[in-house]
Amino acid sequence: MAGRGKLIAVMGDEDTVTGFLLGGIGELDKHRRPNFLVVEKETSLAEIEETFRNVSHIAGAPMVGPLCPLTLPFFPVGRGFLAREDVGMILISQALAEQIRPAVAAHARALPAVLEIPSKDHPYDPARDSVLRRARGLFAPDELR
Repeated sequence: MAGRGKLIAVMGDEDTVTGFLLGGIGELDKHRRPNFLVVEKETSLAEIEETFRNVSHIAGAPMVGPLCPLTLPFFPVGRGFLAREDVGMILISQALAEQIRPAVAAHARALPAVLEIPSKDHPYDPARDSVLRRARGLFAPDELR
């Protein structure tokens, strides 16, 4: 994507994602894949992980719930946020990241950056943030003072 910036993708509950969409981050790429995922009670763990990872979505499964009533027949076989070249940052609610912790912890590349954020029902806990733990491991405790 020469000459263009990268998108911010967001994954979380309806209130969290709606707030970011109202802030203007919602986009569809040239294949009409959104850069957000609203996770509801009915959203399967497999769908969440597939949207995050480098794999294709399950054909026919709802993509994002009520904010985007389109289902996958409208989308070509897609790639997860980690594989998309147009995504530079993934914001994921920490409660959701806990559900797919192995996938989040396995991501080691600089881009897209993965940041865990609080949600309305789950406050941020720095002790559970794998990205923050890795960043702390880069520096000796003396260097942080």
